[in-house]
Amino acid sequence: MLETEIDSKVNIPDLNLTVGMEGKTISRLAPAGKAIFETVTEEVFSQQDFIDENQQIIITKIENNKIIVKLRQ
Repeated sequence: MLETEIDSKVNIPDLNLTVGMEGKTISRLAPAGKAIFETVTEEVFSQQDFIDENQQIIITKIENNKIIVKLRQ
């Protein structure tokens, strides 16, 4: 029998993240992956091509619950 109760959660970015904040990738961004900012881990999307694991990144845009990042130069 089908259940009518839904107990899943939507991944909403932490409101403490801001454009310009620096972090580090903890998985390869191809173009999506995981990154950590201070103690917050979130799914992020690469502004350019792929970004490897353990790279320093910076948030360039937060749009429609998507965190866009690029490599920190």
